[in-house]
Amino acid sequence: MITGGTAAAGALATTGAWACALVPRLRYEPSMVRRLGAPARFPEGVTFLRDEHVFVLRDEDRYRAVSAVCTHLGCTVDKAEDGFRCPCHGSVFDANGVVRGGPAPRPLPWRPLTLAPDGTLVVDLGGEVAAEVALIVKGAS
Repeated sequence: MITGGTAAAGALATTGAWACALVPRLRYEPSMVRRLGAPARFPEGVTFLRDEHVFVLRDEDRYRAVSAVCTHLGCTVDKAEDGFRCPCHGSVFDANGVVRGGPAPRPLPWRPLTLAPDGTLVVDLGGEVAAEVALIVKGAS
């Protein structure tokens, strides 16, 4: 025999299950992959891309990308004469992103660069590669 309390509990559980089914369990995050433009857009040396919070380093036909986000509290680092410097709390990084002065706990991450089929540079802001990894683009002006 089903009592009023048991029936009410069953109805409540069924309603709760249906309500959960109406709420998605995924979060749609924006892509961390960004098109940066043609390789020729980047002159020899270092180019800062504000929207992507990344520095693109070009040495002849070699391209690399390092994050401009300090690993201490997320401030945007500046290019310094011999590396990078955080203006917020004074962390110092060498040219390879290695911490030379705290409080940053980790080096700056290097981001993977690829070449899209249309010839534009693409950076994966969520990926990480070793500082030595470079994309070689032959014939970029």
